[in-house]
Amino acid sequence: MMGVIKLHSSPCFYPLHLHSIRLMLHLAAATNKHIPLVHSLLGTLDFCAVVHKAPATKPVDLTCVLRVTKGYKKTKAFQDGVFDLTYELLLNYISQLSQSISFPEVSFPVIVWLRKFNKKCNNPKYTSQMKQLLEKMEAVSRDLTEKRSSVSFTPKDLDKVTEWESQLPDSALTKYFNTWLKIHRAVAAANKSAEEEEEEGGEGEEEDVGADDSDEEGETAPSPKKKAKKSKKSKTKDTPDANGIENVNGASSDASSPDKKEKSTDCDSALIPLL
Repeated sequence: MMGVIKLHSSPCFYPLHLHSIRLMLHLAAATNKHIPLVHSLLGTLDFCAVVHKAPATKPVDLTCVLRVTKGYKKTKAFQDGVFDLTYELLLNYISQLSQSISFPEVSFPVIVWLRKFNKKCNNPKYTSQMKQLLEKMEAVSRDLTEKRSSVSFTPKDLDKVTEWESQLPDSALTKYFNTWLKIHRAVAAANKSAEEEEEEGGEGEEEDVGADDSDEEGETAPSPKKKAKKSKKSKTKDTPDANGIENVNGASSDASSPDKKEKSTDCDSALIPLL
């Protein structure tokens, strides 16, 4: 797994690196063996120390991703996702070491590096979380140093060392990691459910708008049969009737023509001599 991490050093493969580190942490916890993973975790945090000002995009759940594109690796969403996952794994790694008698010596280089990280990082979200981690680490280191100062065995006595470590209660780092993990998962689940509700609401609004448009079209558009009837009525009104029915303008269609007037005058003139 260490070879997989060293094979691709590009930030595009940071999700693959972090998945490999998670698997090795599970192996270390199951076998009660120490696997040196500090260098890999701190190298990933170096990427988060530089602020990226790429256009904002939607965050991607890195639990199901092995690599990202070159354009997405410069975004703020990818940087936040890498930091959250790296911080979780770093907490898990240090909480496992906090139950060891050698924690003050093992944690010293990590404390020094985290202090340097806070100095060069300009993101207040990252620095505030690292300060909390530093405070917990320093407190656990002082506590273990006081407790082991009264022991009478040497590091060669492995049986006595394991017995002394088994009697230790849960450290402040272990409690902090458990509470942080519960809160982080609850927030992630709430954000996911809110996004799903927004997507469902947007789809429902689109369906309602389509139904309203179809109703309006059905009400305003007249049927073609009614149009045909109206056109027929208008034609019958405009054309004059042959039987002498009045037209639209009120003039009688039975008005006498000029030929009929001439015939009537001829008949009158013919009757005058007889009288």
